Amino acid sequence: MAIGNKWAGKLFGTNTGNLYATLEGDEDALKGRIHLNDPVFGLVVYGITATFDGQILTLQGEPEKQIEGVELGNLQATAELNSKGELEGEWSTNIGSAGTFILFPHDRKSIAEKEDNAEQEQLHTARHNFGAVAVDRGQLTELAEEVQRDFKHTQVVVTVLAGTEKSRFLEDFKKAHFKDQRVTIFKIYARERQTVGIDRIAVIEFGPEVNFAMTQGADEAWVLGMLEKLKNSVEPLERKYATSFKKFGFGINQVLLVGAVIYLPSLTELELRAALMIGVLAIIAAVTWAHSRYLPFAALFLGNKPKSFFTKVFPSALSWIIAVTSAVAATLLATYLQGLLPITP
Repeated sequence: MAIGNKWAGKLFGTNTGNLYATLEGDEDALKGRIHLNDPVFGLVVYGITATFDGQILTLQGEPEKQIEGVELGNLQATAELNSKGELEGEWSTNIGSAGTFILFPHDRKSIAEKEDNAEQEQLHTARHNFGAVAVDRGQLTELAEEVQRDFKHTQVVVTVLAGTEKSRFLEDFKKAHFKDQRVTIFKIYARERQTVGIDRIAVIEFGPEVNFAMTQGADEAWVLGMLEKLKNSVEPLERKYATSFKKFGFGINQVLLVGAVIYLPSLTELELRAALMIGVLAIIAAVTWAHSRYLPFAALFLGNKPKSFFTKVFPSALSWIIAVTSAVAATLLATYLQGLLPITP
């Protein structure tokens, strides 16, 4: 089944306390128990039945044993799987008590405590930023499966943002049906215990502002090796734009601005310098608008990417047109302001 067997967390609201939940059976007929340690009323155990549709857990429960002098109501709760693989939701009873709760997956092998004289573990983090990408659902699934092969004791969570954020375990994501064909964000997240107090984490995220991969853990060799594997998997999905020089970390807008600053001393009058900077900033604004409108930093498809020759060539060709046009416009503006163009106002 897709949902884990063991969960632990916290309860908030009219009652508070620590939670421990066990689930077993098929997703549409889950059974189990919830153990609530309430600091006021003590330990309460509920027998529960539940269903899980790949994203939402719905459950009902009845107390297995009444506490003398305390009224325990029947329990109803719903929880949604978030992008970190946690269950967040709301609970209520038929006697009016209610609140929120969060559960964390605990289907992990226990790790023995280190001896007092053991070397202190260190946390290592590695990150890599990608350029513009174009990714479809099949390629996203392949990336998630690549991550899953390195995480044996936990499930990879795949998140998509299309109006609302939807997070699912990988196996559920493969079977899920989405009405949206384009999305704003793709995210792959995996986390599992590596050593006492330290988890190892792998994240891949594609979005309108940044595309990146990040790994973290106590084993530096694993952190660097896993990041290198993710880089090799993602780099074939990158788009090459003439407006962005990924190798050097800057784009055509930075080149235009630096060129304008270099050219300023050749203009003797303050009005001409102001006109040059205003004109270059206007060109930069036009380049930014055209880039965001026609050359998205992340083109993300829940279906298959368009595969026609035009759709493959168009982004790169347009990036060259934008880059060349903006450079020519800035050059003509500078030449005109210096009086070298035979144009009379």
